[in-house]
Amino acid sequence: MRAQDSSQVEDATLTDGSGKPSGTLSAKTATAARTEKVFSTGQVTGKHFSSIGLSWKKESAVDKGLTAETRIHRNGVWESWRDIPLELDEGVAEEAKRAGAPAFYTQDADGVEVRFTSPTGSLPQDLRLSFIDPALGSSVSSPAPQPRSMQAGQPDVKLRKDWGADETLADPGYKTQPSIKAALIHHTVTGNNSYTQEQVPQIISGIYLNDIKNLGYGDFPYHFVVDRFGGVWEGRKGSIEMQPGTAIPGILGGHVQGFNTNTLGVAMLGNFEPNNSEGGEDTGPDPEPSEAMVKSLADLLAWKGGQYKLDPEGVTQLVSAGGGGTNPHPVGTVLDEPVISSHRDVNVTACPGGKLYEMLPDLRKQVAARLG
Repeated sequence: MRAQDSSQVEDATLTDGSGKPSGTLSAKTATAARTEKVFSTGQVTGKHFSSIGLSWKKESAVDKGLTAETRIHRNGVWESWRDIPLELDEGVAEEAKRAGAPAFYTQDADGVEVRFTSPTGSLPQDLRLSFIDPALGSSVSSPAPQPRSMQAGQPDVKLRKDWGADETLADPGYKTQPSIKAALIHHTVTGNNSYTQEQVPQIISGIYLNDIKNLGYGDFPYHFVVDRFGGVWEGRKGSIEMQPGTAIPGILGGHVQGFNTNTLGVAMLGNFEPNNSEGGEDTGPDPEPSEAMVKSLADLLAWKGGQYKLDPEGVTQLVSAGGGGTNPHPVGTVLDEPVISSHRDVNVTACPGGKLYEMLPDLRKQVAARLG
């Protein structure tokens, strides 16, 4: 398999600076009686990718009813259509230079067709389709056990190199902050919930490449990622090392609009919103995180919570940095929030999904039991 290089993301332009279709994109259906339009890329083949990304100009107006779906070509067959999560309720992080959707995991593929349905017949400005190919080798997918320096209470956390982070892409140095006061839980909605353990590094690397190369983040947005097998992965650089009273007292994340300061961002790999087909498969009425996933999340929060002397069943104050969009709280607004909260507690969003959100009270109890 090819080694990693700087050509891991290839872009195709879909609209110009005014939002008019460009490149392969064209209006597929339209009627005089309705403003709704369907735009299609047609079948695009001859690529190699494991995730796709959709991004657009950060300041562009976006039809809130805009939807997207795709079908993938692999092994000589065009597969069925799947909904792409645009996550328009997520807003645009301050750190990002472009707006866009989460990386959409396709597994290894060589062709794609994407179509957009817009109730108003409009598309975002400078809309791009990106083909993301982490090109990970088997040594990364199944990292060999290595002796590692472990902090007190630290669970087994896989390093950035274990998922194949290209460190030349991230901003140099660390994005430090004074401390951590709360943990905010997310879900990634990057693909279906039935991914294999071997696919996890490729999915995480796809998030990294999409957020840095397509959306303009300086690094991975979340501090940590937890997969459905209970694997814990370091996301943003320095998240393992950060501790109060050290040279890295805290790492500033890029996971939530207006509330990155003093918060720890942990993303659960999957989609936990009931009856949601975004990501390729309908989650059904009860998409609960696995027992292994919840256990590892509790272990992770007990470790970091213990370092920062957080009360997992307590309440803390978070101050809004503003930003508009999905953050309805003006600059300087003080919120009283549980120490273990979620994205939807501070922004207007469905994240981390209804089933995961329902588990937060029990999660707080589990973390408190670990801390004694």
